[in-house]
Parts: sequence; structure tokens; C-alpha cells
Amino acid sequence: MELGSGLENIMEIMDMEEMKGGGKVLEKDGCYGIDFENVSFRYKEDGNDALRSVSFRLAPGTINAFVGPSGAGKTTAVQLLGRYWDLNSGTIKIGGTAISELKTENLMDLSAFVFQDIFLLEDTLLENIRMGSGASEEKVREAAKAAQIDEFIMSLPKAYQTRIGAEGVRLSGGQQQRISIARAILKDAPIVIFDEATSYADIENEHKIQIALQNLLKGKTTIMIAHRLYTIRNADKIIVFQDGSVTEQGTHEELVKKDGVYSRMWDACTKSAFGKEEI
Repeated sequence: MELGSGLENIMEIMDMEEMKGGGKVLEKDGCYGIDFENVSFRYKEDGNDALRSVSFRLAPGTINAFVGPSGAGKTTAVQLLGRYWDLNSGTIKIGGTAISELKTENLMDLSAFVFQDIFLLEDTLLENIRMGSGASEEKVREAAKAAQIDEFIMSLPKAYQTRIGAEGVRLSGGQQQRISIARAILKDAPIVIFDEATSYADIENEHKIQIALQNLLKGKTTIMIAHRLYTIRNADKIIVFQDGSVTEQGTHEELVKKDGVYSRMWDACTKSAFGKEEI
């Protein structure tokens, strides 16, 4: 298990320029839509446009998928939603309020991120789920049960007091992701950003993760960065990114009827491994 895995995400946030937030606050127990309005963004390092005039609306409480090739702009879009950087132009809104007008702490409270690469503490499983939140062990267990990881934890001699890391238990990739999902369930933010793992070690892990996700996403406005099309066929909306632009958006059924990027991606998937390979 790579304890530094996912550390890049933490370091990126720590190295960000300090953003000045506004004074507005949205209630954490609300349900909010997300609007991208002509959003453009360029990385300072290379001067290339990562996003160009991107616009879409995600309705409150819906499951939405971002698809497209590597480097198309999917990850940049969700990082901008979390305000890793400020936009060059355009506006991103949550619940009708521009994210630049929200208090920084409030914006962080509104979203839960589940990354592919998961940052793990060299600490107990309890603290790895709690992540300094002060939640009771009972609440942590409830989240772990919903994330389909409680049974595994309770099978260990020290249960939630089991340490992980160089001197402790090693977790599989699927177990690590369920720990990350448990964290997100415990946080109970109204917006969930889930970066789908490109593959799972076995069918059992994948099945448990799918159940965990169903529990996590209930009533949440969700963005899934999808790597396998068969997992997002039932999404309320699919946003197709290509070269920093949104080229198509709609349901799976709507997009496969078009002779567009998504339709060609789906055709390629269904002709190979029944749509289960990575994109």
C-alpha cells in the first residue's frame, strides 16, 4: 500500500495561491445545482487553454458523468469547482451563488472528493475514516457499514484500532477506496465528486464499491469522472469533454443516437470487452 498515494492532491491544495472568499454561506444540509457559465482556464506553467468557454448545468440531486480522453479537461473542471485556482473568465455557481462569493471554509464544506489515489494516515483505521472530524466511533462505524468496509475492519484483531502503514495492515486498492467512500459518507456534503478507479482487483471489490456508492450518492449532486462507460449508463446527464471543450451533453440514450464522440466511444466499448475497458 502506498501511503503517499493521493498526497499529490493534498499538496496541490496546500500550494494553491490563497483565495479570497466572499461572505456568503450555503447550508451544508441543502441540495444544490451546479452551473458552469462560459468557463475558461489556462495553466500558468504552460500557457495552454485547459478549458475553453465551457457551459453546462447539473440539476440538484442528480448523478452526472464527465467522460473524455485523458487531458480533455474533466479533472480541471472539478478542481475549478473546488476552487483550486480562480478562473480566467466565466462563472461557476453552486445553488445560484458564484463560488468566489462563498466563504472559503463553506465552499470546502459543500463538497466531498473521492479520488483514485487515496491519502492514508499512518494511524488507526478509525482515524483514517474520522480524519480529524471529531465524529464518534458509532458514527464512524455507520459510515463504514454504508461503505461496505465495516465487516473487514471488524474481522481484524484490533478492529478500528488497527494501525495501517509500514508497521500495520496493508489494504488493497478496493479497500482503500471504500475507506475514502466512508470518509465522504461521514462528511455528508451535498456535492460529491467521485473519480472512478480505472480497474478493481476482483469482482467482489467492485460489487462492494458499487453498493457503497449507492449509499454515498443518495440525494447528492454528484459528478463522476468516468473511465468505463458501462458504469455511467444510468447517469442523469453525461458531459463529454474533448480538447478543453464540452462537445456533447445529454443522457446515454440521447448521446448514442448521435453520430458524435460519445456514440463512437460507446461503439468501440461494446465491440471490445462489453464496454468494460477504460476510456
